[in-house]
Amino acid sequence: MVLLAVLGLLVNDWYGKAHFGGAVTGKVSDVAGLVFAPCILSAAIGLAWRGLGRDGRVTRRRAALCTAATGAGFAAVKLSATAAAGLAAGLSRLGRPAVIALDPTDLFCLPALAVAAWVFRDELRRVARARADG
Repeated sequence: MVLLAVLGLLVNDWYGKAHFGGAVTGKVSDVAGLVFAPCILSAAIGLAWRGLGRDGRVTRRRAALCTAATGAGFAAVKLSATAAAGLAAGLSRLGRPAVIALDPTDLFCLPALAVAAWVFRDELRRVARARADG
């Protein structure tokens, strides 16, 4: 599911917006980003923990915090010109110019975080099974 969201975002941003434009392609990108961003954030934290010699497997707390942080960051970027400009500048340093439009209606995409929560639920079950198996 996460990889499909990443692929959907890439195709939409690099092809869809160039050929179709409009509000729909923007919402598609928002939904896709909200699906995968909490998972990517959690994975990055897990890798950092492993690098420090700790257990990097996902926990309920980390899943909840990553989901909440993604939602809060998304809301900030959609409501604050300062936050939007900061994120756009950071993304542009990665090699492709980024433009982020303030649009409070994008907050209607926040329920997409439920898909990330569903992905985390499945991962937490897998981690619990792995711990039980020893």
